[in-house]
Amino acid sequence: MRLLPPLNALRAFEAAGRLGSFTKAAEELNVSHSAISRHVRGLEGRLDVHLFRTHNTGVVLTDQGRAYLSEITPALDRIAHATEALSVPPKGIVTLTTENTVAQKWLIPRLASLKARHPDVDLKLSVSTQLMDIEAHDFDMGLRYLRTKADDDDHLLFQCGVRAYAAPGFAPLSNGALDLSALAKGPLLVDATFGLWPEWFEKAGLTNIPNLNLLHPLGAILSIQSAVAGLGAVLMDKNLCEPELQSGALVELSPVEIEFGGYYLVVNKRAKRRKAVRAICQWLLEGPSK
Repeated sequence: MRLLPPLNALRAFEAAGRLGSFTKAAEELNVSHSAISRHVRGLEGRLDVHLFRTHNTGVVLTDQGRAYLSEITPALDRIAHATEALSVPPKGIVTLTTENTVAQKWLIPRLASLKARHPDVDLKLSVSTQLMDIEAHDFDMGLRYLRTKADDDDHLLFQCGVRAYAAPGFAPLSNGALDLSALAKGPLLVDATFGLWPEWFEKAGLTNIPNLNLLHPLGAILSIQSAVAGLGAVLMDKNLCEPELQSGALVELSPVEIEFGGYYLVVNKRAKRRKAVRAICQWLLEGPSK
């Protein structure tokens, strides 16, 4: 016979420990703050240990609490996954915030595969030029560009490998090879995120980099469109100009690449246990095709 604490007490403790807050645990479980506190006190009494201690910013786990949480969280996850495997398909609304470039050039072309896989999940996009706080604005998840991973809960979707692209016939050639000195005379299109022309020329082997003839379109999408129109060469991640490369509207000028951050999936802690949210996360992290 298993000696198990009440499930509600375990859920209250796990949520409070994982979120670092009784208030956030109450919000996630849709109960009152006092209910979380009562369940935790009851569990501590049953185990005869202190799982939390008070702190000027709220509550923190004790050593025993951290050890217990490390076992309880995966145990509850296994119960949830086993239940999910026997239950109905995911459904409901999932809200996602991201910037215009990755929404238009990467995410939206792939949404048909999401609908085919999860027809009852409705993904609502909010596109903004600002980096939105997903918890403060109550989004379920966000896709964002980061130079480096900021948090353990940030999941890499794709690394940005920045290369030079231009319309066919734009690039100056010398004996059939790219003439770097002539290319440096421009025009060169500069995006706020990937404006790395001096670094790119240095890596490509141009030792005396002149004053570059730079044009500054407003954003990555206009930079790509300007390059397609033959107005200049652009540095861009290939994931963001994939349609233009496939159609031949843009061509790669050189295999020289600068790794420069990546796009990450960030999930609201209050939403990550919802079945529809987990389904979207899995779909994104598997690298959805068009």
